[in-house]
Amino acid sequence: MTATQRVFIACDDLFFRVNLEARVRSVNLEPVGVDTLEAVNAALSAGAPRAAFVDLHLRGDQAVPIVERLSNAKPGMPVICFGSHVDQDLLDRARRAGGVALPRSRFVREFPSLLAKLGVGTLTTSLQDPSAPVRPEKPE
Repeated sequence: MTATQRVFIACDDLFFRVNLEARVRSVNLEPVGVDTLEAVNAALSAGAPRAAFVDLHLRGDQAVPIVERLSNAKPGMPVICFGSHVDQDLLDRARRAGGVALPRSRFVREFPSLLAKLGVGTLTTSLQDPSAPVRPEKPE
C-alpha cells in the first residue's frame, strides 16, 4: 500500500489496538503501529500516513511528543487523539501540539464515522472544535 493508504495507530493497550486495527482494515486502509517517537520517525521515512490515531495514555509520556511530530509531518493530516475525559490538562496539551483531542468515550462512539470519512478521503482537521459533533454526512 502507498503511504497515503496507511493509518498510524499509537496505542499500547493490546485489546483496544487490535480492535482499531481491524476497523481500519475494514475500510481498506493499512494500520501501522507506532507506539514510540522512534517508531513514528521510522514509519514516516516511508511517507506521511492518511491519518493517525493516538492514545494519550501511552506509557512513558510519549503521546504528546508523538502528536506534535505527526501534526508537523504533513499539514492538514488528521491526528486524532483520545484520552480520559477527566484529564483535561492532557487533552489540552494534545490540542496545543496540533491534535484533535477527544474524550475516549466520544472517540469510541464516533470512530466508525471517522473511519467511514477517512475511507473515502473526506476526514479533515475541521474536527478541531472538540465540542462539535462528528457524524457521517446524510445522503441527499
